[in-house]
Amino acid sequence: MEHGLYIHLPYCRSLCPYCAFAKAALHRAEPERLLAALRREAEMAHPTAAWGRPRTIFFGGGTPTALDPDSLRACLAWVRSAWDLSRVREWTVEANPEGLTDEKLAILREGGVDRLSLGIQSLEPTVLRLLGRIHGPERALDAMAQAQRAGFRTLSVDLMVAVPGETEVGVLAGVAALVDLGVPHLSIYSLQVEPGTPLARKVERGSVLPLDADAAADRYERIGERLAAAGYRHYEVSNWALPGHESRHNEGYWTRRPYLGLGPGAHSFNGAARWRNEEDVTRYFERVESGELPREEVEEVTRETAATEAIFLGLRRARGLRRRYAERLAGAALDGWAEWARSAGAVRLDPPGRIRPTERGLLVSHEISSDLLARSGRLDTPAPGC
Repeated sequence: MEHGLYIHLPYCRSLCPYCAFAKAALHRAEPERLLAALRREAEMAHPTAAWGRPRTIFFGGGTPTALDPDSLRACLAWVRSAWDLSRVREWTVEANPEGLTDEKLAILREGGVDRLSLGIQSLEPTVLRLLGRIHGPERALDAMAQAQRAGFRTLSVDLMVAVPGETEVGVLAGVAALVDLGVPHLSIYSLQVEPGTPLARKVERGSVLPLDADAAADRYERIGERLAAAGYRHYEVSNWALPGHESRHNEGYWTRRPYLGLGPGAHSFNGAARWRNEEDVTRYFERVESGELPREEVEEVTRETAATEAIFLGLRRARGLRRRYAERLAGAALDGWAEWARSAGAVRLDPPGRIRPTERGLLVSHEISSDLLARSGRLDTPAPGC
């Protein structure tokens, strides 16, 4: 079974106020206990060959590079010993500028990692402070150059836009700086106020005001124009890449390939069901150490659910959907929807066998997907049009 492997390492040097992922402060880190729990969970989760030969690997977090060098080296060695890596086409590790050293970069390269994903978020000091980041713009730029010197040909950078306090000039200048550095992959996300986070509480009190949705959309379009002019392809709603540098692991998510997630809060999909792991780090340890798989919210994926996912995910990608496949998913509603979406400038119907979102369509992919699902009877009420 072709699949991805995701491993969640939850420790961070600082806890960002907007982040809702499973995490713990680095001073509470228990790297030996974490590695032992990951080994135990893996032994329980893939007793057969089905999960034994991943095609892609992704270390997320948290901040995997927050681990000390010996723990990071041991974790990579465990993966090499526990899985058959002969078919791995991409191995990504997330990192933040702070704490990234030449020693850790060398450990990653020697361990088989070939892609680094750097959480820069912004190159504006005001924005970094609001986001709770502990690096400055200069350190962010230094970290990118450092990773390139270490031999990471495929380097991805995360940016966040629509952040209170940012300026359009600053955002576009940041994008230009990354282009000038030759960063081949950018993941650009609009700030989401996640319930229960410190940022959400500030928004509720009125001390932080999110950017207007129209202004955020306009900023996103301006960024896309700049990147297109520099030769980047907008291949998924939030992702741009120079040719050959698209994320293979994330492509697996968008095309509904199975993936096994290990660690607190990790998600999994085996083709028939989805589940997530226990998010609380301490409870994750306790459950695994007692011999229990730490799974929550196991949900069967019905044919109806699979069709809905295929439409939403297909219209998030520049490749779109094969028309014959879309007809199987949406039935007779497809033709009317396709003409409506084409006339609204949201999709292209050329070549004839495909339905591809335009730049505008990628910006409103959720809305056009919801409209198609409503017309095909998969949603009770239609979502707003584009």
